Formats: sequence, structure tokens, C-alpha cells
Amino acid sequence: MLIKKLIRYCRGTLQFTAAGPYPERFLNLCSGGGVGLWNTRRTAEGVTACCAQCHRSRLEYYAQKSGCRLETVRCTGMKSTARRYRQRTGLWVGAALLAAGLLVMGRFVWRVEIRGTEQLDPAVITAALAEYGVHPGVLAGKIDARTVERRMQIRFAEIAWITVNVEGSRVTAILEEAVPPPAVVEDGIPTNLIAGETGFITRVEVQNGNAVVKPGDSVLAGDLLVSGIMDNKMGESRLAHARGRVYAQVRERLEIFVPYEQRNYLLAGVSRRRYLTVFGVEIPLQGRGAPEGPYRLEQVVTQPGGLFSLLPVTLREECYLQLREVTKTVSSQEAMRQAEKELALREQGLAAEVIHREAVGSEGPAGFTLAAEYLLERQIAVEAKVQAEAGE
Repeated sequence: MLIKKLIRYCRGTLQFTAAGPYPERFLNLCSGGGVGLWNTRRTAEGVTACCAQCHRSRLEYYAQKSGCRLETVRCTGMKSTARRYRQRTGLWVGAALLAAGLLVMGRFVWRVEIRGTEQLDPAVITAALAEYGVHPGVLAGKIDARTVERRMQIRFAEIAWITVNVEGSRVTAILEEAVPPPAVVEDGIPTNLIAGETGFITRVEVQNGNAVVKPGDSVLAGDLLVSGIMDNKMGESRLAHARGRVYAQVRERLEIFVPYEQRNYLLAGVSRRRYLTVFGVEIPLQGRGAPEGPYRLEQVVTQPGGLFSLLPVTLREECYLQLREVTKTVSSQEAMRQAEKELALREQGLAAEVIHREAVGSEGPAGFTLAAEYLLERQIAVEAKVQAEAGE
């Protein structure tokens, strides 16, 4: 619809009235002669319609042939607008300068887009490209895309491949992140599995090596669990890389303290500061800086939409949430609820199966203390290199 209106504006629109005894004959002649009409309406004297200005001579001929009287109601379009403002020299000079400016600016980079980032931060990639000469405002013809691609791959080991496409005033960097290789298991280094903490053995899963403990045994931190010294059928010993999992019941203690006197921050006000970025140059729109006192900063970057999205312009707004420190006193019941909530969050990081839990709370003069004792089952085996004896 917008394209159709633009075409009609460029060609010009003629609104007319054809009055006479046989307006139907006039419409048939227009249709047969290839004159496109729209907004056709019947009136008491004839018909009213619109067509392109280039068909004026045909309309006059068909009106004369059908015995109708043709009257022009209104002419609109680019030609009519130019005729109306033909005496305004400054307007045409400004339009010419604008067109020349757009032609010149079209040779520079307006926008740099990053695609394909998942783990990498797009801001880091954008900053690295800017160091290699790819940024808004640079002459597009001076960008050596192949050199930039090689430098980016050397600089970032996380990038498997990258291509830099210069398309007019826009540069698009498309990259593929490298898949990290699996961890290399150094089977050539002899190792034992030792206990990382004190516990009561529940399960032993050995993949390589000789288990020296069994379920039901008690071990201390540092005790040998799986030996890397293995015997063959001939009775000869060899060193191996011990691998496996040993699970044990271990004890752990968590303690949470919540004071009765607590400090908190309330929102006291909001102040904003805006920046206009043109070709990478940031222009502050307000003279005010950061407010005094505590605050939390939030930033929002907006870009023009539609056809204006191609322009090298962005608006960044800094929102300062001014905070006011307040002190409040909570009751022992409220402190206990806060401690239980914090303890529940801490329990999520235990990374073990909870077999038994016993929590005890106590009130003190300064706050509430919640202590929890846990009986957990977790994997305790850690690798340690086999130490060769002095006589070997």
C-alpha cells in the first residue's frame, strides 16, 4: 500500500469530473484505452474519478468523443509540489545538499552487526573489530575483510571461523564459535584415588585400578581408596591410571546468622542522562552527571525503527535509581524466617544426597543463629599421583 501511494505521488494524481448525458460511454473509452481510474463515484451530473496526470490528453479526447464536459478538480503529486515551491531556492539547494550528503555518507560504514554469538559477548567482539578498523564512521573501501578475519581468529581461540561482509554502509560479522575439545585423560601418568574427606564408604565403582576399601569401611581424608598399582597373571606389578567413583556418607555443617538490626535501601528518586551516538561518537544531551550518594545504574540503548534503522544513530539512556539507606529492627520470628530461607538456598549448593538433616536455632543478643547438621552421600574420590619410593 505504501509503495502504491509513493508511485502515485511520483506520477502525479489528477482528480476530475466528467459531466454529460452518457458518462458510461466515457468510462468504457477510458477502460479500453488503458487509462487506469480509481476512486470512481457517480454524481448527479456524471462521474468523479482520479487518474495519473500523464493521461490528461487522453481524458480530454475521450470526453469530447463521448459528449462529456471534463473539469479538473485538483492536481497533486511531485510535479505539482515542485511547481508550488519553484520560487523557494533555499529549499532546492538544501535538497541537493542532502542528496549529495547521502551519496557521500553512503561510502562510510553506518552500522556494524554481530551474528552467531552464544557464549562470547557481542560487545567484546565489537570492541575487537573497532581496534582493527571496523567501526561506524570508517570508509568502507578501506576495510580489508580477509585481514580482519585472520586477526580475529588469532585473537579469539573461541572462534572457529568468522566472515566479515561489507555491504554498502553496513558491515556484518558472522562467526561460528568453536566447540571445546573433551578433557584429555592422561592415562600414561600413574595415579591413585584418595579420599577427599572423612566418611563412611557406601559404594565403590572402579573402572581401572585395585580397590583397597569396600562398603562399610571408614576412611579419613587422604586415605587410599583405589590403588594405581596393579598385578598381572604372572604376579608382576605395573603402574596404572586409577579411575572410578567412591561414594561415602559424610557430615557437613551450615550456619546462618541473621542480625536483628538490618540495613536496607529504599528508592528515593530517579534521574536520567541521555547520550546520542552518531558514527560512534557519543554526544551527551544533558549536562548532569551521576547523582551523589548510593544509586543503582540501569542502561537502555534504543535504535531507530523502520527505514531509520539504517542510520548510524543510537540513543543511550542512563537511569540512576537513587537509594536511601534505612535501618530497621526485625523480630526474632522474622529473623528465623530469613535464616530458614537463606539455609534453603545454601542447601541447593551441597551437590549431594541428603540422608539426614537436623537444624537447631538459637536467639542471641545481636541476632538469630540457625545451625544445621547434615549426613550426606557424595563422591569423595580424588586423583593423586603415585609417589615412587626412594629405592626405586
